Amino acid sequence: MTDPQGTPTDEMVCRVDDNTIDTGNIPIIFVPGVMGSRLHFTVQDQYWDPDSNWRMSHWLWVSAETTRREFALTNPVNVMTEGNDLDEDECRRGLAGVAWGFYGTFIRDLEGQSFGRYTTPVYVIGYDWRQSNRTSGNVVAGRIREILEEEGASEFVLISHSMGGLVTRATLKGHSDVADKCKGVIHVAQPVGGGLVLVRRMFTGARSNEDGGWGLSTILGNTRQKFQTIMSAVPGPMQLLPTPQYRDTGNTWWYTYETFEHPNTTRQWTGNSWALYRNTASPPGLVAPASESYAITGAVRREFGRRLNDAEAYHNWVGTWKHPRTWAIYSTGLTVDMAMHFHLPPNNTRMEVFHTHHMMPPQMIHYGQRGDGSWDVISDPNPEDRGVVMQRRAESDGTVPDPSAELLFPTQRHAVRVGSDYTTKKQFRISGAAHDAICHDPNCERALFDIIRHIIGS
Repeated sequence: MTDPQGTPTDEMVCRVDDNTIDTGNIPIIFVPGVMGSRLHFTVQDQYWDPDSNWRMSHWLWVSAETTRREFALTNPVNVMTEGNDLDEDECRRGLAGVAWGFYGTFIRDLEGQSFGRYTTPVYVIGYDWRQSNRTSGNVVAGRIREILEEEGASEFVLISHSMGGLVTRATLKGHSDVADKCKGVIHVAQPVGGGLVLVRRMFTGARSNEDGGWGLSTILGNTRQKFQTIMSAVPGPMQLLPTPQYRDTGNTWWYTYETFEHPNTTRQWTGNSWALYRNTASPPGLVAPASESYAITGAVRREFGRRLNDAEAYHNWVGTWKHPRTWAIYSTGLTVDMAMHFHLPPNNTRMEVFHTHHMMPPQMIHYGQRGDGSWDVISDPNPEDRGVVMQRRAESDGTVPDPSAELLFPTQRHAVRVGSDYTTKKQFRISGAAHDAICHDPNCERALFDIIRHIIGS
């Protein structure tokens, strides 16, 4: 536009066709990952708030059964709308709804960017991460419509982290009116094909060394039974199980075992992953027979089955669908579970009791029978973890295996370079950025902000 003397002004408008003037207002909307939204459980007056050790201590000390009951979808929650020393406008834009310790630096960095002539207000959409990602996708779609109306905008840019990618893909696949207004979406560290860590925890429980330390592993459930008990309540996190599309590096199968009878002969459990998870034999089934002391039973077992059904239905629906204007960023070089392998316990066992001294208790020795009929000493005839042998390699961000993160663009692993040809280069790989910190990693931000400039056209 020009002033009366014909001099160009800095008014933030641009002509997009012969009859339409763009307002220059394009909201940038961020959707966080699993457990990254701050929730208030209104009936119990408890909080899931990673920014508060005091509030999180509730989940640390209650039993797995109590957590399951309080996580139940029948208990309403509100995404938090205040806190973290945010002002009224920041709270209105949803910034209080996410864990500031995870995302605060990134959000401030994003707000500090300039994208040419455009005003790009930053919004954050927290959500009830317990729910199915398809349900959360519907909620996010509704909030995007509200944001566009509030801003008087006709387009937006979408950014997701982790499970937020599953949510936002559901948003865009399920709501064409919202998808049509999306100028572009950037998924960061999305577990497109799920994560093997979830299967491993189904047998070991969450472990302190591998799963975030004593506090987090205790909250998640540090035994097989506790972990499955809690997971039975939450459809969203269960949808992070490896999908039928997941393969280990090199397109190799990921679910293998050796029998005690014939060691050193590797076999595979193959087929549809959802059918494997339901198998009555465990492994490959996730749930132990009800007769075992470490099995979930009753209502928990039934709910767990429903969560598997939810996960299968979601992934059968969304598959590897992506919005036509999609980009992805992921990180590698950190260690995580990449596959599952088991040294199964013996089918035939016997026990001998030895009395070594009249003042000492008897010693019980367990034996297992090999395929050739010989007997070897074993430490436990019925291990809770069924002899899992962790298969961990430095091919991830510490949470999402590279093959899962790459699934939307399986042949693309581009290095970050400002000014890349983003019309053909859609997926970028960085190194050494941990999953929970990747959003504010300098290389991730460099790629992300440059892609946004390409999307907006600034």
